[in-house]
Amino acid sequence: MASQWAGIRHQCTSPVLVLLAWGLACALSAGPVYGAGADKEYDALIIQARQGNYGPALVMLRQRVSLNSQDVRAIIDLIVIAGRAGRNEEVIEVYESLGVSVALPAEALATVARAYRDEQQWNQALAIYRKGARPHPEDDTFVLGETMVLADAGEIAEAIRLGRKLVERAPGNADRRLALSYAYARDQQHFAALEQVDKAYQLAPGRAYVKRAYVFALQRADMAEAALRVARASPDLFTPAQMRRLEGDEAAELVRMAGLPARNEHERYVVADRALAILDAQIEAWSQLGPDAQGDVQRARIDRLSALHMRGRMSEVIQEYEQLRADNAQVPRYVNNDVANAYLYMRRPEAAASLFIETVGSPQAADDDPSDRLSNHTGLFYALAEDERSDEAQAVLDEMQGAHEPWVYRKGQPQRLPNDLYVEAMRVGAQGRLLAGDTIDAQARYDELVRQAPNNSGLRAGRAGVLLARQRPREAEQELKMAETQSPRNMAIEVGQGYTALALQEWRQAGLLSQDVLERYPEDLSARQLARAVALHGKAELQVSGSRGIANDSAVAGDGETGIEAVLYSPPVSENWRVFAGAGYASGKFQEGTGHYRWARSGVEWRARDVTIEGEASANNYGFGTKPGLRMAGTVDLNDSWQVGASADWRSRFTPLRALNSGVSSNSLGAFLRWRADERREWALATSAARFSDGNNRFSLGLLGRERLYTAPTLTTDLGMDVSVSRNTSRDTIYFNPRADLTVLPTVQLTHLLYRRYESAWTQTATAGAGLYSQRGYGSGGLLMVSYGQRWQASDALSLGATATATSRPYDGEREREVRIVFDLSLRF
Repeated sequence: MASQWAGIRHQCTSPVLVLLAWGLACALSAGPVYGAGADKEYDALIIQARQGNYGPALVMLRQRVSLNSQDVRAIIDLIVIAGRAGRNEEVIEVYESLGVSVALPAEALATVARAYRDEQQWNQALAIYRKGARPHPEDDTFVLGETMVLADAGEIAEAIRLGRKLVERAPGNADRRLALSYAYARDQQHFAALEQVDKAYQLAPGRAYVKRAYVFALQRADMAEAALRVARASPDLFTPAQMRRLEGDEAAELVRMAGLPARNEHERYVVADRALAILDAQIEAWSQLGPDAQGDVQRARIDRLSALHMRGRMSEVIQEYEQLRADNAQVPRYVNNDVANAYLYMRRPEAAASLFIETVGSPQAADDDPSDRLSNHTGLFYALAEDERSDEAQAVLDEMQGAHEPWVYRKGQPQRLPNDLYVEAMRVGAQGRLLAGDTIDAQARYDELVRQAPNNSGLRAGRAGVLLARQRPREAEQELKMAETQSPRNMAIEVGQGYTALALQEWRQAGLLSQDVLERYPEDLSARQLARAVALHGKAELQVSGSRGIANDSAVAGDGETGIEAVLYSPPVSENWRVFAGAGYASGKFQEGTGHYRWARSGVEWRARDVTIEGEASANNYGFGTKPGLRMAGTVDLNDSWQVGASADWRSRFTPLRALNSGVSSNSLGAFLRWRADERREWALATSAARFSDGNNRFSLGLLGRERLYTAPTLTTDLGMDVSVSRNTSRDTIYFNPRADLTVLPTVQLTHLLYRRYESAWTQTATAGAGLYSQRGYGSGGLLMVSYGQRWQASDALSLGATATATSRPYDGEREREVRIVFDLSLRF
C-alpha cells in the first residue's frame, strides 16, 4: 500500500516537478546556476545534469562544498541536482547543515520539502512548504505541497479544507484541483477525487501529467474501461507495467460484471466468455515478458479463476487453483470462496471444508464485509454437512445465526429496516435442520420466517422444500405458486416446482420446468440435479424381489420355502404409460410333497396426477397345467393426507403355495384407506375378501401404523403397530385356514445410517416386536419377532437390500419357528 500511495503522490505532484524542472532549466539555459563567472568545467557538468547525467555534477559539487562550506552557489546546485537524482537523504543532510543563515530560492526550498515528504517526515515537510509560501505567494508549488502533505500526514480534513479554499480562489487552476483530488483520494472518496481530476482534465487536456492523473483517478474509481481507453490514446505517458495494470483492471471489471444480474442468463455468459478470452490472451502475451510481468500474469490467472467460476467450469477452477498453489503463488483470500464452492460442485466436500475453514479462521476475517463472512460461513456449513460432519456443521450454524441482528438502521432513515443477512442466516439455519432430519423444527423455522417476511419468495421456496420432504407435495405446490407470483422466473422456485411435479406425477410439467432451468442455467448444480431426476423417471426399471426360508418348522410355510420374481418396466410411453413384464418362481416342501409355482405376467401401468392404475394378465403354472389370471389395481390420492386403493384378482398370485400345490386357487377383492400426517406418522386400514376354488371364503381386516419416536442425523426410531383379524368359512383344508384369528404385534424399529456420500447410503435396520396371536378353538399365545437388515443405496439408480427375520408364533395351538431372508433390488437404466 505504501508503494501504491508513493506512486499516487508522484502522479499528483507532477505540477510541482514541472515547476522545479522549469526553474532549473531556465537557470541552466541562462548560464551558471545561482552564480556568475563560473568556470567552463562547472557549466559543462551542470548542463550534463540538466540532461539527466547527475553523477559527475554531484561528485564535483560535493567536493566544492566540502572545500568551501560557504559556497552558496554550489550548495544550492547540490540540493537541486540531488533532488532531481532522487537522493532525498543527501538533500536533507545538506539542508540541515546550512543553518538558518542561508536563504534558499524557491526551487531549492521546494526540493527540500519534497525530500522530507518522500521520507515521510511530515512535520518538516509542512514547515518547509509553509516557509516557502511566505516569500513566494505567487508560486503554487508550496500551497499545493502543503495540501498533499497534510493528506499524507493523516490530517485529511484539514487537507480537504485547504484544497477547497485553493480551488474556490482559482477554479480555473487545474493544479489546485489535482491537489484537492489527492486529498479526496487519501480519504477514499474516489468519486469526489475523480470529479476534481475530471474538471482539471477539461481545463488542461493537453498536459501530460493531468492526463495521467485523470487515468489513475478513473482507475481508483473502478472505471477500468474508461481508464484504459484514455490511456491507450496516449500510451507513451505510461510505463508497460502501468498499461498491464490498466488492462488487467478491464478484465477484472468484466469478471465482476459477469456476476451481476442480467436481462437473461445468456448475456451473463457472454460477458464471462469475453473476460476469459481477454485473460487468456493476457496470460499468453505477458508470460513471455519474464520476471517483470510475473505479478501481472499471476493476477490474470487469479481473475481467470473467478471468471471460470462464473461460467460454471468448476473442474477448471480446481485445476488452475491447484496449479497456482503448486507454483507457490500467493492466492488471495477472496478467491477461496469461489474455489471452495467449485470443490462442493465437484463433490469434494472435505477439500471445500478445509478451504472454508482457512478463510473464516484467518486473522483478516474480522475485516471482511458482513455479507462475505456470511457467505463463507454458509459455504463451510454445507461443506461440513455434505462431509457428514453434522456436529461441526451445527456449531457453524449456531455461530452464524448469532452474528447478525434482526434489524439495521440506515443513515438518513429514522425507521429500522429488516436485516437481509439475518434473514439469510435464519434461512440457512432452517435448511440445516432439514439436512439433519429434524423436519419438524425446520418447518417451524420456515413458518416463522414466512410469517415475518411473506413477500420473500426465497423463504417460500425453502418452506416448500421442507413440505416436500415431509411428503406434503400439494401444500408445497401451493407455497411455490405463491412464491411464483412474486418471482416468476426465479430458478429456486422452478427447481422446487420440478421436484413437486415429480412427486405429484405431473410428468410433462416436470420435464418442461427442468428443460427451462437447464437452458437458462446449464452449469448450475441444482438445475442439473433436477434434470437427472427427470431423466431417471424416463428410464427403464428392473425390480427383483425374493425370499428364502432357512430354518423353518412351519406347516404353513413349509420347509425351505423359496420365492423370487423379476419385473421389468419400460421407459414411460406418452408420459403416463409404462409396459411391464415379469416372471417368478416359488417352491416349498410340504407333507403332501414339494410344491412348485411358476408364473409370468405382463401388463400396463398408467400414472397421472393423483391416480395410478395397473392391469395385468398372467399365466400361472401350478398343480396340473397352466391357467390364466387377471389383476386390476388402482390408487387415488384424495389429498396429501388421504389415499384410497382397491384391487381385484382372478387366480390371485397371493394364494398360499400349499393350496396351489393341491390345485386350489383363489379370487380376491381388496381395498385400503391410508392416512398420512407426514413422513413420521402413517396409518392404513386394509380389507380383503378371497374365494377359494375349494369353496372356502376368507375375510380379513388389518390396521397397520407407524409413529416416529426419535430422530437424529444418523439414527431414527419408529414405533409400529400391526393388528389384523381374519375369518374363514371352511375348516378342513390342506392349507392353514383358521376359523378366526387375531394378531396384535407392536414393534420398535431402529434405523442407523452407517455411511452416506451424496446419493450413496448404507443403512442398517433392527426391529423387535412382541405381541399376541389368538386363534379360535386354540386359545392365545405370544408372538415374537426380531429382524435385522441392511440396505445399500449405491446411487440414485441402484438400490438393494436384505433382511433376516426370525418369528416364533403358535399355529393350531403348536408353537412354530421360522427364519427367513428377504431381499430386493431396484435398478433404473
